[in-house]
Amino acid sequence: MKPVNIFRVSRIRDEKLFNIMEKHEASDHENHVIRIHEIESLRILADALAENGVKMKEADGFYFGFVIPLIGKEFDLLKVTGKYCLNIELKSQDVGEEQILAQLRKNRHYLTLLRRELMLFTVVTDTLKCYRLTDDGELEATDIRQVTRAVRKCRTAYHGNIDKLFRTSEYLISPEEDPERFLQGQYFLSPAQDYVKAELLRDIANTSYCAFFHIYGNPCTGKTLLIYDLAKHLSDSGRTLITCGEEPSEGLLSISDSIENLDFISVSEISAPEQISEYDFILMDEALRVSPEVFSIIIEAAEKYEQVCIFSTAPSAALTDPERENDIEGRIRTLGLAGEYELSERLRVNMEIQTFIRKLIHLGYKAEKTYEFEHISVNYANNTDEARDIISYFRDKRYLFINAHIQEDDPFADLEEDFRNRHIVGREYNRVVMLMDSSFSYDGEGYLRGIPKPDPDHPYPNIFYAGITRVRERLALVILDAPELLNSILSILD
Repeated sequence: MKPVNIFRVSRIRDEKLFNIMEKHEASDHENHVIRIHEIESLRILADALAENGVKMKEADGFYFGFVIPLIGKEFDLLKVTGKYCLNIELKSQDVGEEQILAQLRKNRHYLTLLRRELMLFTVVTDTLKCYRLTDDGELEATDIRQVTRAVRKCRTAYHGNIDKLFRTSEYLISPEEDPERFLQGQYFLSPAQDYVKAELLRDIANTSYCAFFHIYGNPCTGKTLLIYDLAKHLSDSGRTLITCGEEPSEGLLSISDSIENLDFISVSEISAPEQISEYDFILMDEALRVSPEVFSIIIEAAEKYEQVCIFSTAPSAALTDPERENDIEGRIRTLGLAGEYELSERLRVNMEIQTFIRKLIHLGYKAEKTYEFEHISVNYANNTDEARDIISYFRDKRYLFINAHIQEDDPFADLEEDFRNRHIVGREYNRVVMLMDSSFSYDGEGYLRGIPKPDPDHPYPNIFYAGITRVRERLALVILDAPELLNSILSILD
């Protein structure tokens, strides 16, 4: 998306012609359509700025309707310089100061990442009533002259690729990894997450007895953050429990210590319904990991003590044969659900990395866009010692080594971080290094195939796939003594 001159584009009042002009000027090929009231609001603002001394060239450099990739956060007008970031939200009529304040505070959260001096305004165009967000985060009534001064401050505008100014990973937190940010509410749900949350809370409010709810969606759709956000909300109404696959981490314990009525427990500790009888709400993220025995105990407790249960699953995320055979998702759907909700909007997805992974899984995958794969590193090791050296090299560069190479006397075990392989589920990491060896090969149709390791609970290819889908920004592969595999993977980069 390119910046536009808001005076020039606002001269056109016909809706169809304006959209043609704006898409051409901004090189904006998204499918959204700018409506007539938005066009009129922009024209009124541009005229008012001109009347107060803003020159034509000072109306340059505005991004109109910019949306942060993958997040879905939109700004009406955004102008960025080396020192300043100016945001002007347009309202065709008064919507109330509470709504205006909430929007500007949310905008400030996202724009703080740019590390510029922020100037945030709202202009109600039918009256030209103006507001600004103060440095203290409060709403202050102002006038068009102050908006004019802010515009005139922003002289040399940024004309690069604005998407590169916004690192999506900075906005998508993991409560377990970022407990302080979670507790302080330094995150926002996507529109899809917000919608599911509102629907689910409404449905819970309409039940007065035992009820089961199900949230499902593919990996990277934001189920884990939604579950934790729901738990924080529900803890205001009653005792709330989140079950964990492993012992609760220090991050989770700090959340529990800070939020009254919110507890965590490992599913391995649940052996009888009475253990969880005092809770009003029970939430289970990654429910596919639970055993049928524990699942039955939770259902029995919910029915006996009239609890609300919320299950979250990713249908494609079963890592082991036993998990697939247990079919926990199928069992959930036999409960007579009071509500079921799908999260289909993928978050945490770097499209360059996502495209590489799809090509890695199937060499014949045809991507809509060509990438240089500048954030992918492919390395070759002739033996274990070389592989260890390369993995250590990337670890020194703050890459996380996710070790899916499970075998007895594992030569890479001492390079692992302090977590088990199943801990990768529900988390994300900025930089990841992973190992591939002759366990992998491509079949005649170009699909990646793997030979499971002897332990059926830890099939190497499935753990590997779960690991690479956790990557936010950079991925490094180390190919160990598998020249044919290397040749195939390098063909992706060619």
